[in-house]
Amino acid sequence: MIILISYANSTVTLRSNKGKILGRKLKTIFANKPYVAFYEVPYAEPPINALRFKPPKEIRHDIFQLNKTNNNFDSSLNNEDCLYLSIYTPLTKNKTEQFPVLVWTHEYSNCHGPDFFIEEDVILVTVSFRSAIFGFLNTEDDYAKGNMGAKDILMAVKWVRDNISLFNGDPNRLTIISSGKASTVVASMLLSPAAEDLFTRAIILDGSALSPADYRPYHNNEVLQKIYWRLKGRMDKFDKKELYQFLGNASFNELLLASCNLYDSSEVRDNQRLINPFSCSVEAVMKGAFMSYHPLHVYESKLVNTNIDVIFGYTTLPNLYKLQGLSKNRKLLKYLNYNFQYLLPFEGICDEYGSKRYKRIRKQIMDFYFVNGTITERSLRRYAKYLSDQIIYPLLRQALLHSKTRSNVYLCRFAYQGSLNIGWKSSVPNLKWAGATLGDEICYLFKCKSKTDDYKRHEASNERHFVKKIVRLFANFAKYGNPTPCPSDNILGNLQWNPLKRDKKLQAMNLGRSLRMIEVPEEERMNFWDQLRVELFQN
Repeated sequence: MIILISYANSTVTLRSNKGKILGRKLKTIFANKPYVAFYEVPYAEPPINALRFKPPKEIRHDIFQLNKTNNNFDSSLNNEDCLYLSIYTPLTKNKTEQFPVLVWTHEYSNCHGPDFFIEEDVILVTVSFRSAIFGFLNTEDDYAKGNMGAKDILMAVKWVRDNISLFNGDPNRLTIISSGKASTVVASMLLSPAAEDLFTRAIILDGSALSPADYRPYHNNEVLQKIYWRLKGRMDKFDKKELYQFLGNASFNELLLASCNLYDSSEVRDNQRLINPFSCSVEAVMKGAFMSYHPLHVYESKLVNTNIDVIFGYTTLPNLYKLQGLSKNRKLLKYLNYNFQYLLPFEGICDEYGSKRYKRIRKQIMDFYFVNGTITERSLRRYAKYLSDQIIYPLLRQALLHSKTRSNVYLCRFAYQGSLNIGWKSSVPNLKWAGATLGDEICYLFKCKSKTDDYKRHEASNERHFVKKIVRLFANFAKYGNPTPCPSDNILGNLQWNPLKRDKKLQAMNLGRSLRMIEVPEEERMNFWDQLRVELFQN
């Protein structure tokens, strides 16, 4: 039985047979709807000292005595002790009411508030997890088996499933929503046996399990050697034991410094693919493994976690932040004609830089993306589309593959631009284009602490209306597995969002100044990459 006791200082105590937990009464920014925030609930033992680089360990003590009522927790990028979650639930007098649950996974999830989903009667849980070297080092032995950050998220979701009913949550309506580094993890959870039966729905924003930057074969030992040589110098013979001593004894900041920027531009050029040294990786087949086979193999073997409905969402120009220098000096673009080093958004062999085959592929890419195969000072947007396809193509590819299972797959294209587009404004504020970039949807789905004044401005009424629309779509998905379950809605009108259909043209819900179903403009570019992959990289 749950008992809620309110105190004069606006705190709430939740009591159950598992103990008690303190919460804080708050109100949403738009409608002043009351809700309760339970901050910094530990879902695993702190991954420090002997537990560094180890899978998360279940808590043995009573977690319901340890949380706080103030959200001053540092993100996982700034603190190694990061395995906490926060729960935000609508305040209700009905002790038996069960709300759908949305679990938000992002590197800075603690900076995002629940207000908009609370107003839709959806519980929000924000999860912090290990990232970078702490979350994804893989030594291919017992020292660090890999995917620790992914296993953190798995353990957090298990915790939510087992305990959310205490907070009036429905464990049978559990949806994971992800962006940033977590998107690869959640996209992989569709394929991981370790995630089977944990959740019913997923929302994956600007990420995919099929990005060639992740699940790179045979690169784990290379990463270890690079860290060792950075510490000792390349003249030293690689000593794994000595490296492990450093990895175990170094401070948090020392490890971050030693592990950043491991690959230079020439190595990316020779690989013809982006390289993420600390990402999801294939583990040995063993109990507790997150991913024992490459995601493509899992799709081909039809070992997918079926009956998980998914929304795959992408922004129109997700890699725009890489154009900061070119956007300020477009004259630099012309030098790409003589030094165009292409990237491929799919797996496959590497070609020697400057070889006949390399030149052939480069010409095909330039002829497709640029007028007359030539890059000029007016080619910046075309170049931005080319770079962004490193994210968009793998996402569309996985969406299509997953739609061939028994799951419903919905596609959305975020194209809205307003005062809350944090990605665009922080990277290329001088570009006055239409569209959106990586992270731009976040402050429309969640209340960003840095944008509080923008939400309160009177002239932001159009953005408020947009927020209500897209949050209603995602909340409906969390509630019913369908973003538009009703033929008529007081906010959405008669809008209908249809799932992908086999052997049909790709259609997506375009989230722009108006919300409507469209044929995916990026499908032509996807077909180009498909053709190139089949012709030249099939094996």
